[in-house]
Amino acid sequence: MGKVFQIAGPIGAINVLDTAGKGDDEPVLLIHGINMSRDSWTDVIEVLGRRRRVVSFDLRGHGQSGKSGPFTSEDYAEDARAVLNTLGIARAHVAGISFGGSVACALAVSSPDRVATIACFGSALTVGGIDVDDMTAVIRSVGVRKFFTSFLPRGSFAPGTSQTIIDRAVEAASSGRDLETVIAIITSAVSSDTTAVANSVTAPALVVTGELDVTCPVKAGHAVAAALRTELIVLPDYGHMLSMEAPDQVAALIEKHANGHSSL
Repeated sequence: MGKVFQIAGPIGAINVLDTAGKGDDEPVLLIHGINMSRDSWTDVIEVLGRRRRVVSFDLRGHGQSGKSGPFTSEDYAEDARAVLNTLGIARAHVAGISFGGSVACALAVSSPDRVATIACFGSALTVGGIDVDDMTAVIRSVGVRKFFTSFLPRGSFAPGTSQTIIDRAVEAASSGRDLETVIAIITSAVSSDTTAVANSVTAPALVVTGELDVTCPVKAGHAVAAALRTELIVLPDYGHMLSMEAPDQVAALIEKHANGHSSL
């Protein structure tokens, strides 16, 4: 499906997948959300990678990338920019899932000449209703894997989602990740407010939310769409992790959006 390798990032190694050599269209850069990995895009890449070059990577603190912080959307955007620079990609269509949408916005504002379009799936400007102290206490009590085994089926996926998909998500959230890093990443994300950043984005935007998303619900999707001056698309019967739950639809939406705003 592509070549996997590591590059030097701003604070450590970044694990990258590059399909390369897939036509002359501008490539797509895919950014996962917190407590996931580039595996959350695997099924989308299977479809999207047939038609154009696709690049995905593990954010710092995730997957097989370095685990050092800080972990703000701007810091993650530095990782994304390092990937573009190292691969010699002058301009890309950038799509993010969950907090990856905030990272896409941050990259589009800090490097507007590098971002042709952005697409946000299951994203929010702020995350409400989470008591970080309580969540931290639970993680410390049960450990990283048990926490995500309990939390992800309820918080990230629609009822009836395949256990195989949920198991992949638990593995991505847990494997090789220590408790303190996970707590620092969650704390940073929950305290984040990307409203001002989103309001400053000039790239054409696509915003999509799952009808059954309880982490970043439809109301939050409308707020993101309003900040980015576009209309929200709601996918019926799906939850938060659209790239894993509805990869064919996500790939088609990214392709259509990119084709409609290509500079080539």
